[in-house]
Amino acid sequence: MQHGNQETPWIYIQVNNINSQHKMKKAIPFLLLSAALMTTTMFVSCSDDDDVEVIDTLSGNYTGRDTLTFSVKGMNLNQPNTEDVSYAVKANKDGSIDVTLPSETFDFTAVKMGNIVQGSYTVSHIPYDSNKGVWYLDYAAQKDSAMVSIFGKTKKYEVKEGKITVSFRNDSVFVKNEHMFDGMPMALNGSFGGKK
Repeated sequence: MQHGNQETPWIYIQVNNINSQHKMKKAIPFLLLSAALMTTTMFVSCSDDDDVEVIDTLSGNYTGRDTLTFSVKGMNLNQPNTEDVSYAVKANKDGSIDVTLPSETFDFTAVKMGNIVQGSYTVSHIPYDSNKGVWYLDYAAQKDSAMVSIFGKTKKYEVKEGKITVSFRNDSVFVKNEHMFDGMPMALNGSFGGKK
C-alpha cells in the first residue's frame, strides 16, 4: 500500500458515492409521500365534482300532496290539500338548496273554518345537516311572507317562526315545514311528499 496523495482521489470517490446513495435513500420516501399527496388531491377534486353533480340532480319540480296539521280551540286538525301541487327545488353551488312552496288550498269547511289558502313563498339557502342526514333550516330570520286566506279573509302574513326539513330518496322529495304566521294563534305543520 502506498501512502500520500495517490490514494486520496480513490477515498474521495468512495466517500462521495456513499454520501450520494445515502441522500437517495432519504429522497425516496419524500418522493413517495409527494406522489401520494398529489393522488389524494386529485381524488378529492373528483369527489367534489361528483358531489356537485349529485346536488344538481336534486333540482326540479316535485308533484304530490301536502297535509296541513294544527291545533286550535281544543281541536287537532289534519287535512290534505285539495289537489296535487308542485314544490320547486333549486340546488345551489355551496351545497344548500332553495325550496319554493306553492300556493295551496286546504278544505276545513267541516269544522266551519272554510278553506285555508296559503300563498307561495321561497325558503332560501337550506344547508345540508350531515348529523341529521337532511337539509334543515330554522328560517324565521329570513322574514318570508305569504298571502293567506283564513275565515274568508285574505291578507299578507310574515312568517314569525319557521323550520324546514328536506330529504330525498330516488326521484322523491319529502318536506316538513313547521311554521307560524305573525298574528295567527296557531302553528301550522305541513308535510309534503312528491315525485319528479
